[in-house]
Amino acid sequence: MIFQSNLPIDCVLAVTYKCNSRCTMCDIWKLKENSNLELDYYKKLPKTLRDINVSGGEPFLRQDLVQLIKILRKTYPKAKMVISSNGFLTDLIKEKMREILKIAPNIGIGVSIDGIEEAHDKIRGIPGGFKMAIKTIKMLREDLGMKNLRLAFTISKENASELSKVYDLSRELGVEFTLALAQSSEFFFGGKSVEEAPDEKILKKQFDYLIKTELKSWQPKKWARAYFAKSLFDFAKTGKQALPSRAGQDFFFLDPFGNVYPSVIHNSVMGNVKEKDFSAIWFGKEAEEARKKVKESNQDAWMICTARSAIKRHPIKVGWWVVRNKIF
Repeated sequence: MIFQSNLPIDCVLAVTYKCNSRCTMCDIWKLKENSNLELDYYKKLPKTLRDINVSGGEPFLRQDLVQLIKILRKTYPKAKMVISSNGFLTDLIKEKMREILKIAPNIGIGVSIDGIEEAHDKIRGIPGGFKMAIKTIKMLREDLGMKNLRLAFTISKENASELSKVYDLSRELGVEFTLALAQSSEFFFGGKSVEEAPDEKILKKQFDYLIKTELKSWQPKKWARAYFAKSLFDFAKTGKQALPSRAGQDFFFLDPFGNVYPSVIHNSVMGNVKEKDFSAIWFGKEAEEARKKVKESNQDAWMICTARSAIKRHPIKVGWWVVRNKIF
């Protein structure tokens, strides 16, 4: 069977696997083999991209990050860009962001916060990590004048009860809030396997609070976040995604070695940008086989990066859920 696919609109670029965190749900920091994909290869991604998440590891550990962002901004001017960071390197982030904001003034930064104070430090494995991350958020907002900021919370068994606290913190700081669920991957997260799911009763209480609060708003973006949260809760319970995510069709993941994957969960290499033009990869035999494996594996994934285009493709279903839940 041939899978028809246009060029993708969304991607996560792991620009390095170097990391200064010691997270309980990720073993990337243990990887000894590392690489930084040469800058020229980032010019060869599809011009159709509309959302780019610059991730890692810790992206700010890449010495030529400023030059990389300059290439992405020039090559994909219509794409929204967000850098995902643990926020531990406040001074280095400030130095690099001064230059990056001259190139891409609307770029966003998501700083990982997985609990309040000791809870965050335990998850991230860095004493004082919470204070460093909050210091970075405040520096970006107050010193550099950034508005496109968010706290990124990853749910695991250890911190499920912290969700509402971090959500309230994001509102107190006046920044966005994003959610993810700790998931297993054979090749990402350093191959870390998530053994235990969060307690369902705790999760329900936490998610109900977030969803109800977001639905009280009159901002459609918050309604979409409420829908995503409800779908993420269902995914945590059942392992099934609410909408077809089209991993490997609307979206791809690029690792620091140049390998293209359908997502950070689906371990099927579609090709390598060092060896082939991106179009040749995307419409090639390896990519076709990778999409087939995604479909046959029944390995669902529900993350912002894969859910974003799925929500856009199903506006009636999402809109009807919002109307029912906002009114009733």
